[in-house]
Amino acid sequence: MKKLLLSALIICSVATIAFAQDASTGTVSATATAPVAAPATETIKGTIIDNMCAGSQKPEMLSEFVKTHTKECATQPTCAASGYSIYADGKLMKFDEASNQKISDFLKSPTNKLEVVAEVKKVGEELSLVSIKNQE
Repeated sequence: MKKLLLSALIICSVATIAFAQDASTGTVSATATAPVAAPATETIKGTIIDNMCAGSQKPEMLSEFVKTHTKECATQPTCAASGYSIYADGKLMKFDEASNQKISDFLKSPTNKLEVVAEVKKVGEELSLVSIKNQE
């Protein structure tokens, strides 16, 4: 009966519950924790740059470099293979692997540009791309 009740508690619970059993007494105790919230989506307006070119620049020169960096360079096989970042508000933020493929596909369209508005979620130190479009 105790196992059935315990199973029902686990199945019906919205919050995460951790169970521990005291080996000496056999007593089971539960600790509830709040559910982990999904990362919030944010909008970033900036310039896409491949990581190879971004890494070859001194940080203090990057803001000037992104103004002259071309889409043709960013889509070269070696540059594209290095992955992508977005430069916005004086910061360089890297995308995760799945996002790199989405950006590569986005840049294949002749009408798409490096200056974008990206909807992203921050996952650890990287950005996960939700959507991307040209800046207006």
